[in-house]
Amino acid sequence: MKDCLFRLIRGASALVLCSFTFSVSASDGNWLSWRGPSGDGVAAMGQNIPTKWSEMQHLKWKAPIPGRGHSTPIVVGDRIFLTTAREEEGSQSVLCYSFSTGDLIWEKVLLEGLLPEKIHRKNTHASPSVASDGEKIFAVFFVAGDRLRLFSLDLNGNELWQLDVGRFYPEESFGYGTTPLLAAGNVIVAAESQGEGYIAAFEANSGKEVWRTMRTAIRSSHGSPVLANFGGEDQIVLNGADRVASYDPQTGRELWSVEGGDPLVANSVVWKDGVVFASGGYPGRETWAIDVASRKAIWSSQVKCYEQSMLVVGEYLYGVAEGGLVHCWDPNSGEILWRERLPKGPECASPVLANGYIFHANEEGKVFVIKPNPEKLELVAENQLGEEIFASPVVCRDRILIRSASYNGEARSETLYSIGF
Repeated sequence: MKDCLFRLIRGASALVLCSFTFSVSASDGNWLSWRGPSGDGVAAMGQNIPTKWSEMQHLKWKAPIPGRGHSTPIVVGDRIFLTTAREEEGSQSVLCYSFSTGDLIWEKVLLEGLLPEKIHRKNTHASPSVASDGEKIFAVFFVAGDRLRLFSLDLNGNELWQLDVGRFYPEESFGYGTTPLLAAGNVIVAAESQGEGYIAAFEANSGKEVWRTMRTAIRSSHGSPVLANFGGEDQIVLNGADRVASYDPQTGRELWSVEGGDPLVANSVVWKDGVVFASGGYPGRETWAIDVASRKAIWSSQVKCYEQSMLVVGEYLYGVAEGGLVHCWDPNSGEILWRERLPKGPECASPVLANGYIFHANEEGKVFVIKPNPEKLELVAENQLGEEIFASPVVCRDRILIRSASYNGEARSETLYSIGF
């Protein structure tokens, strides 16, 4: 197995960072998981970021990304981590960039020759984002033989442990797209496999299995679990398999489960004041709300935000349904206050709330900046970077990070952009 620790792009000065050890937390302005510091797509408050940018305006740096992937970057200290797959070489890797300069600090090739033969055309072999506890990073890859492999690395790219999580069987060769979660000192991996799925926890320091809870599913699903707090109690909440369910992070015991939705989901839930909001579905469509205290659905509407998660902004719920159709709901009643279509679609990335604006990227490389307004769609700006975006934007320490792809004929290349004043 190769260990390409020092494959630099923009300067040998990045080498000195590879031996630097540090510990940080979400409160330090980091972005430790794909949905941000609170797991709901809301960036830290008080950031000074532009609403308009381009290759010529407010570009701090850009860096080439080798291979192909859809994972959203995470930020730990002065480092950016994301995954990639070099399909021609058959490898799957974690990449580490400098947050300040965009220099590639290291690449760790974790797997070679184990790419599944088939995958959905909109998926990649590096779609789940990595997660971090501030000292280590955790990456999960789907490999040949319908298996999941989980890795723990330190911030310098040294492998601490790896393990076979178990089987994951995706119908129609969809592949895998679920991001791991850190909770109660454990790494949580969900495998919504067709048939006997499961959610499992592994000790972050050792990789030892702590618990495993089975989840029977009619179809494979790709929703990512989140950690939410209700009444002072931390709960892991996962949408998929025709229901939204909650689990005790310490034991994996199911705390509650409410049937609803469709079996195939590819996003995460959001929540407010003891109510969980879920959306998605294939072949059907549904957005619905669950009161955690009563464990009952309180409203439902026939709207589908499939890959893209929703956002709670103040007293309202926002979501982008298929085809770029933006919705604003009254979260208490489920009334759709308005729905308006963005200029272009489709979309897979999840929107992010930062500095009072919603940042939403579509598959054609356009990022829309929307001012939340319960009366109408208030579009502030449209920004183009590259020709294709699947990863969600990241807003961290007065910077916007965007993973985009461009084409030269059939040749595809990826770029990581850093935007700021």
